[in-house]
Formats: sequence, structure tokens, C-alpha cells
Amino acid sequence: MLAGQVCKGCGQFIFGNAIVALGAAWHPEHFVCAGCGRPIGTTSFIPHEGQPYHSACFAQFVAPHCAYCGKPLIGEYAVDYWGTMFCKEHEREYPRCSYCGRLVPPQQQEPTHEPGTTRCPLCRATAIETIEDARPWYDEVKRWIGSQGLVYNNLPLSLELCSRDRLATLLRDRHLTHAYGATLSASYSLNGQKMYAEVRGVAVLRGLPAALFQGVTAHELGHVWLIVHDINHLPDWALEGFCELLAYRWHNSANTDEHRYHALAIERRADPVYGAGFRHLRAIADRVGFPQLLQTLQTSKQLPR
Repeated sequence: MLAGQVCKGCGQFIFGNAIVALGAAWHPEHFVCAGCGRPIGTTSFIPHEGQPYHSACFAQFVAPHCAYCGKPLIGEYAVDYWGTMFCKEHEREYPRCSYCGRLVPPQQQEPTHEPGTTRCPLCRATAIETIEDARPWYDEVKRWIGSQGLVYNNLPLSLELCSRDRLATLLRDRHLTHAYGATLSASYSLNGQKMYAEVRGVAVLRGLPAALFQGVTAHELGHVWLIVHDINHLPDWALEGFCELLAYRWHNSANTDEHRYHALAIERRADPVYGAGFRHLRAIADRVGFPQLLQTLQTSKQLPR
């Protein structure tokens, strides 16, 4: 008996049996499930936002459901960057999309694509498969590059979409196995020193989702600018860091969910050349300003001190 206590359900004084739960006292008939309205009694319940639920009602009315198998998520579960909630065991069962990190269950996997690469339906839907697909996105990035102060002296630049094997051939001298693009250039040596004689354009891996394709294009156009202006004696971390900074600025300017994801991936990259190089170049740009970074590179062929 809790004489003098007020039932939270009806607001009346309690005389007789009572249930104490959720920091309050209740008449037994008033301690009811917020889902079905039936009394809970002495059975177990799940609290949610100050209200009690039968376990089955919580699963039906409140609990989120796994995006992949549909089961109610009670207890621990996983949430990816995109806010997708799913059973933790699926992280061991399904591969992740190589481009956006989403899990790809068997029914969503495509039969053929680049070997060793998994692509989710969303990235597949915007995939750049042909030059006709690529041209508007490529031209948009080129215009943006010009607005940032990078000029190419009216150099005609081609675009090639290529397979992983073709890309590996283009990158064979740079020992890069996970790059998505390459600069198309011819080079020669003078007194044992490698010099660039001609830049023809850029090559990008076929099948990238549009947002990533644009970021890779911005990165490769950064290399074109460096070559055109004879900025080729910096260490690899400085060259790649500058181009990653350019891709990062593009993603931030586009500012969609997909672009923000790829910008964050650049920020978090642990690679000592691309990741550390980007963070070093971003720190310089934050300190002196991006226009001054360009000006110093173009005039002195060195990073600002």
C-alpha cells in the first residue's frame, strides 16, 4: 500500500495495491503499455520516452528495423555514415561498397564489375560509364577549377574513361594500386632528371559514381596545373596533398551528402602521402590563403614558407 501517493496514470490517490515503476506510482490497471493499451502488470517491459511497452509492442511500434533483413533492432545495432541502421552481424556477412561504404547484401550485388570492387545500387545509379555521361560533369569541374585561379594557358585537355588494367598501366611508374585517376602526359629526361614535355589530359576509372568522379577529376586537373607550370620538384606528399586539397575544396563547394562523405574520407585518410600531404597543404592554405598558395607555387615552384 502506498497511501497518499498519486497514480501517475489517473492523478488520483492510491489506496491499496500499487505498482512502482519509471520513477512513479501507478494503480495496477493504469500501468498500461503505450503501444497496445493493455495493463502490463508484473511482466517485464521496455521503457521508451517515459512510457512502458510490452517487448512485442516495442518491437512493433517503436524499435527501428534492420535495413537489410527487416528484423526489429533491440539492444545493440550498427549505424553507418548515412544513418542506415542494421543488425551488427551483417557487417561480417556483407561487403561494403567500395565508393560509399554502404553494405551490399547479396540481392543488391551486380554480377560483373571491376574485379575486387563492390558497388551499391545508389553508386551504380550515378555511375559514369561513357564519355557522354562524363562530359557535363567534367566540364563543370573544369569551370570550377578556373574560378579557383588555376589556368592552363588554353591547353586542350582530353578525358579518357579507362579500365582498372589500363589505369594500372598509366600508374605503373608511381606504384599506386588504389588510385582512381591518372594524368595523361608524355615525358622525357634531361641530364638524368625527369621533365614533362606534354600534357594531354586526364584518365579516370570507368564506373565511378558521379560525385567521386568529379573529385577524382579535380585531383587530376590539379596535377595538370602543376605540370603546366613546371612545379615538378616537390616531394610526392606535397604534389598529392595539393591535388587532394583541390578535390576536397570541390567536394565542399558541391556540398551534397555524397560530396560531404568524400570530403570526410579525404580528411580521414591515413596514407602518409595522400592523407598527411592533404593535411599539411590544408594547414598552409588556412594560414596564407588558397590564392597565395597558388601564387607562391606558380612563381617560386615551392610551397610557402
